[in-house]
Amino acid sequence: MPRFLLALLLAMPFTAANSQAESTHPCSIDGVAIGGYDLVSYHQSDGPMMGLTEIDVQYDHQTYLFANEDNRELFLSNPSQYLPRYQGWCAATLAMGRLACPDYTNFKIEDGQLLLFELVGFTNGRTLWNSDPLGFRTRADANALELLD
Repeated sequence: MPRFLLALLLAMPFTAANSQAESTHPCSIDGVAIGGYDLVSYHQSDGPMMGLTEIDVQYDHQTYLFANEDNRELFLSNPSQYLPRYQGWCAATLAMGRLACPDYTNFKIEDGQLLLFELVGFTNGRTLWNSDPLGFRTRADANALELLD
């Protein structure tokens, strides 16, 4: 990765959108996690889709919305299959030792896990991640132990 790009990323400030209650994820908006996107839909060919406020689930102090009842039931049958890796923080910036809220439309499914990425200006966290997936995952996993509960 070019040094100037790494320097730019490291210089960017922490970008938590909202820090309401301790039990609510700092990136949640009005207590709704993952920008209101349906977690199950990320794993489907037409996803991600926005969830509906009338089809929700309270799980681990978060409110998740779903596009339809079927997706809600799929989530309830196995939440760990659908929850994003790294508690919904940008995977690439976590690998660089900081926490940043992702752009919820900038994602990939890797080894069956949802990874979310920041998208700021000309910097695309997913593109960075794809340049060295094993290296980024190794660093993100190590930093997760230190930075995430």
